[in-house]
Amino acid sequence: MIPCILAHDLGTSGNKASLFDFNGKLIGSTVVSYSVYYPRRGWAEERPEDWWNAVCQATKSVLEMVPDAEVSTVAVTGQMMGCLALDKEGKTLGNSIIWSDSRAEAESERLVRQLTKEGYQKITGQPPSASYTLPKILWQKEHMPEIYRNASVYIQAKDYINYCLTGVIATDPTDAAYTIAYDIQKKQWSEEILNCAEINKDKFPEVFQCETVIGKVTASAAKQCGLKEGIPVVVGAGDGSAAHLGAACTEPGDTYLCLGSSTWLVTQTDRLIFDEKGRMQSEPHVIKDQFVYTGTMQTGGMAYSWSRNAFQDTPIPYEKLEKMIGESPAGARGLLFLPYLMGERSPWYDFDLNGAFLGIRQGVQPGDFYRSVMEGVGLNLKILLKIIEESVAVKNIVLIGGGGKSNVWRQILADIFQKSILLPENMEAGTSIGGAIIAGVGTGIFDSYSDAKRFIKVENEVVPDESKSSLYEKKLQIFENAYYALKEINKEIKNSQ
Repeated sequence: MIPCILAHDLGTSGNKASLFDFNGKLIGSTVVSYSVYYPRRGWAEERPEDWWNAVCQATKSVLEMVPDAEVSTVAVTGQMMGCLALDKEGKTLGNSIIWSDSRAEAESERLVRQLTKEGYQKITGQPPSASYTLPKILWQKEHMPEIYRNASVYIQAKDYINYCLTGVIATDPTDAAYTIAYDIQKKQWSEEILNCAEINKDKFPEVFQCETVIGKVTASAAKQCGLKEGIPVVVGAGDGSAAHLGAACTEPGDTYLCLGSSTWLVTQTDRLIFDEKGRMQSEPHVIKDQFVYTGTMQTGGMAYSWSRNAFQDTPIPYEKLEKMIGESPAGARGLLFLPYLMGERSPWYDFDLNGAFLGIRQGVQPGDFYRSVMEGVGLNLKILLKIIEESVAVKNIVLIGGGGKSNVWRQILADIFQKSILLPENMEAGTSIGGAIIAGVGTGIFDSYSDAKRFIKVENEVVPDESKSSLYEKKLQIFENAYYALKEINKEIKNSQ
C-alpha cells in the first residue's frame, strides 16, 4: 500500500480530488463538475448538495485510479467569500451565495458609511465589497428574513464538506478573514463590526489554525464517499490561501500569480500592510504569524474562456487559438480590452464596471481580439504589481492556475510585468498541493511548512523581452485612462437596465 494524503479543492466549477505520496508526488487526480446558477443579474449561487456529491464521486474515482493508495489524512480547500446558512440541525437553508455574486452592494455601502472604508480595512484587512460574506448575510437578513432567523451558523464551502465528513462545524483564519467580519490582528470575530451590522457573533463558527485536526471521517461519510472511517481531517483553508503554499510562498517576499477563473497576485510579508487607498487586501497566511498582501480580480482565466466561447458557435480549439494569438503582434494592433465582465475588485472595487473592447478598426484581425483579452488581464495585474512594489521588492513571480498552460500568455505576462515568470510542476494543482501540505503538517507527516517546500519544484522560467517594456507602459497608461473615461458610462448602462 502507498500512504497518501487526499486533498480536495472545491472550486467554482467543480471539485478536484488529488492523491499525493509523502514525497509530494501527485499520483492521482480527477475532477467532478457542478453548475453555477444565475437566477438574476448579479446573482450567482451553487447547491451545497452538488458539492458533497462531487466530493463523494471524485473520492471514489481517484481511489479507483490508485487502488494501492492508503489515505492517511484529508484536507479540503475551497472557494471563499460564500454565504451558506445551516439551521440548528445542521441542514442547509437554500443555496450558497458564492463569491462572484454582487447583489449586496447596498449592504456593503452601508457598512462603509458606518465604519468608513479605512476603519473597516484596519480591522479586517479588506475594503468592504459586495463580494464578501458579511454584506451577503445582511442582504439575506433584509430580503430573506426567514432564512436569517433560522440560520444557526454561516459557513464557507470547505467548511460544509468538513462538516459532511466529520460532523464538526469550524473554519480557519483565511476563510474567516474573507467574511470581513473577522479582526485579523486580534484573531477573533470583530465585536465592533458585528455590533455595527447588528449580527450575532454566534452565527459564525469557531476558528482554528489551518492545520488543526478537527475530527475524523464518520461511518456515514465513509459509506457515502468510499473513505475508511476514522481518517483525520484538518480544517484546511480557503482556496486562494492554500495556493500560497502550492506556489512555494513560504518566506517573506515570495510572490506568485494564480491565473484561474478568478485571478490574484500575492506577496508574503512578516507584517500587516494596509493599503490606505483600499485597492488591495491584507490577510493571514496559512502559516501562523505570517501575512499576505493581495490583489484580486473577478475574472482572468474566466475572461479568456468567455472570449473563446463568445465569438463562435463552437469554441475554437486551444491549439488554434494559441497560433492565432501568437501571430498577433504585441499590443494587438492597438486593440484594448477591459476585463471587467463581472465588475472588479482590485484595484477599483467597482461592480458597475463592464468589459469593453476599444480601438476596433478595419485592420484588426480575429487573433488580436484574443490577444487583447490576455493583455487586458495582464495590464490590470500590472497595476496591482506596482502597488505591491510600493511596499515589497519583487524579484520574480511564480505562476500557477490553468491559464498558465498557455505559452503565449506566459510570455505576455512576463513582458508586461518585466519580471521572470517561474513555472512549477503541476501548476494547475497549486491549491491541492497547498491542501496536502496543510494536512501533512497537521498530522505530523511534515515537521513544518518550510519542510514541505520540497513539494514544489520549478520546471521552467519565462524571461521578459525588455524591448516590449516601453510599448506596454504606454498601453498601461491608456488602460488606466480608459477605466476613468468609462466609469460614469458604466453607471448609466447599469441604470438603464
